[in-house]
Amino acid sequence: MATGLIPHPRALSDGFAAVLATVLGSRLAAEAAVTASLERPDPAWVVEARLDGAATGVLTLGVGAADAEAIARLLAEGDASAEAGDVAQALRALCVEVVQAFARQPLTSGLQLVAGDSRPGAQGVAGEVVSYRLALTPEFSPLVTVWSRVERAAEAGTTAEATTPEATAAGRRADRNHPANLDVILDIDLPLSVRFGESEMALEALTKLGPGSVIDLRRSPDDPVDVLVNGRLVARGEVVVVAGNYGVRILEVVSAADRMRTMRA
Repeated sequence: MATGLIPHPRALSDGFAAVLATVLGSRLAAEAAVTASLERPDPAWVVEARLDGAATGVLTLGVGAADAEAIARLLAEGDASAEAGDVAQALRALCVEVVQAFARQPLTSGLQLVAGDSRPGAQGVAGEVVSYRLALTPEFSPLVTVWSRVERAAEAGTTAEATTPEATAAGRRADRNHPANLDVILDIDLPLSVRFGESEMALEALTKLGPGSVIDLRRSPDDPVDVLVNGRLVARGEVVVVAGNYGVRILEVVSAADRMRTMRA
């Protein structure tokens, strides 16, 4: 992950849910489909995946009682008794497998992910919350919830005092506080562009360009694209189609302070 960029919480939730569906689908030899849901179930079980490295935080997976028991039986190939200990152990093992697969994706580059313990109930869970329906088979489409709480990690060389809760809170407040006179320029339009890639060409090759010529941008189709404002990098995302037009779903953003420095440049 590039310096100054952290994954957006929603992007992490979407990615985590997609990997979860893939892992469960592999057990059923099924191609899973994932859709965000407006349903907000009351999870009977939660299991956490902690983030460290370029960003810190927690991804928390919540599962209802019936779906958790079904997942436990699936992971045990039908032999689980669905008792509390079996469900907790199954969800923990599932989280470990999902975390290992998720850690290999470009979105989590620069992050270390560690699966935590599973526990009943969702008391004290915080973060941006999204529910997902995992369409695995016509008979099994569990509904899960993912909470994501992410923030920038402390810079290297930060003193011990700067990592206290008070210092962390102060840093977040400073990141949100804008200059007092910022309001007078908030309605100014700035050029925003999306960069798919870049390359260098010899002048001779440039003069030979014509219809049908192919230019290698030296970027994999799976790599996120750069979002630039005033020619400065502010985010990375993936290309999507919105109402028949191209758009970009943001996956990583620079901090508010870095964005302000970009606006002033």
